[in-house]
Amino acid sequence: MPKMNIKSFIHLPLDEKTNYLWDNGVCLSQRIVREGDIICIFHVHDFYVEAVYSKNNNRVDSILPIINLKKWEMYVDTFLMQLLYRS
Repeated sequence: MPKMNIKSFIHLPLDEKTNYLWDNGVCLSQRIVREGDIICIFHVHDFYVEAVYSKNNNRVDSILPIINLKKWEMYVDTFLMQLLYRS
């Protein structure tokens, strides 16, 4: 599959987004929310997405783009800690 942009990615059905993400994305960080849900941040080409994975039903429930600063604020501390750990 050719390189995709965020606008094309958003319009894909969830199963196609999931497959594209596994094949072309890089997981940068993850965090556990609620009981049994994991949110992973993926870098895909020139955009970022947030994938919500449910351990309870063993599937990806949603994949949403991260396009505004407010959404990034919750990940700043996690990314800074990862950078410090790598140094």
